[in-house]
Amino acid sequence: MKTLIDLLKTVKRALTRTVIRLCNGLFRLLPVQNRVLFYTIRADGRLLENSDCVFRACNCKKVVFAHMLPHSFLLSLRARRLMLTSRVIVTDDYLKYCRDTTLRNGQKLVQLWHAPGAFKCFGLDAPSRLSETQERATHAQYTDVCVSSETVRRYYAQAFGVPLSVVKPLGTPRTDALLDRDARRAAKDALLERCPCLRNKTVYLYAPTFREQNGQLVPFDPQLDFAALEEMLRDDELLVITRHPVMKTPFFQDGRYCRIVDLTNEPTDALLCAADVLITDYSSVLFDAALCGVPCVFYCPDRREYERSFYLDFDNDLPGEIVETADALLGAIRRAAADPENEKLRAFCSAQMSACDGGATKRIAARICSYLNA
Repeated sequence: MKTLIDLLKTVKRALTRTVIRLCNGLFRLLPVQNRVLFYTIRADGRLLENSDCVFRACNCKKVVFAHMLPHSFLLSLRARRLMLTSRVIVTDDYLKYCRDTTLRNGQKLVQLWHAPGAFKCFGLDAPSRLSETQERATHAQYTDVCVSSETVRRYYAQAFGVPLSVVKPLGTPRTDALLDRDARRAAKDALLERCPCLRNKTVYLYAPTFREQNGQLVPFDPQLDFAALEEMLRDDELLVITRHPVMKTPFFQDGRYCRIVDLTNEPTDALLCAADVLITDYSSVLFDAALCGVPCVFYCPDRREYERSFYLDFDNDLPGEIVETADALLGAIRRAAADPENEKLRAFCSAQMSACDGGATKRIAARICSYLNA
């Protein structure tokens, strides 16, 4: 019985590959339209962050494919058709159909990526469910990889397995708003209207990232006694939690604490505008915080077990105190609030975010539109 099931699976895979090859051939007979395809797997029905900024700035014909994985077979065929009939393709994550679909002459593929800087290893430099061949095929056709500074170019070239010339320090579009003081003030005011609990508080924003083992998501344990923290926090202090989008399970029941709140549903950029200190671990949110001048504390109780390596020197490059035990966390947070390491933050930004000057969106949108007019 098992042999029969395995045989049927093999036949199904072979048929699927055949249909895909046939459909790709048919799609190549269609004319390439002078438009931009914005492809994302980070949300359903909408663009986020970098892609959304560039989409709104591009004054041209454009189409959106926004569907989280997994894709149905019919949806995957639609993605391939749009790919092979759009002059420019813009993505902010992996575009898996590039592994078995060669773009046509004259097409351009722009990678915006969703995170600035280079902190934890990714792509070819990190554990993955993909083989090295699959990983390289995913990235091999990039025309432009947009990054946040000259310093980080080599890391992206290495992670994607592409020539350094493809990686361009054009900036990170979503950081433009972080550098606009009026926009930040408006975002903070709107947040305070929605979340009055933040008013007149020293806000400690805890933004941890997800955990993996062998490329697979695993449950995250922050190793914090929230009840004890609640007792130690003063009335004028508030610990605000924002979980990574893939963390679906809250750390505690909503409304359980007075001095600790989960505001995961609020935009992280808006929360940063109200934060006095950022607490994170291995998350790229540290780059946004540094750009905003928000002091950082790195709470990493599982640092020795964390499966990824880092491009940064963890002990010397991070712009803030590193804490590995819950008992030491509150003291570190209060020290950061009282005496922020501003010089270290500025030096960190200069190295990691030098191309983020408020004009990234316009630069990248102009480059994309130039491909349409070539």
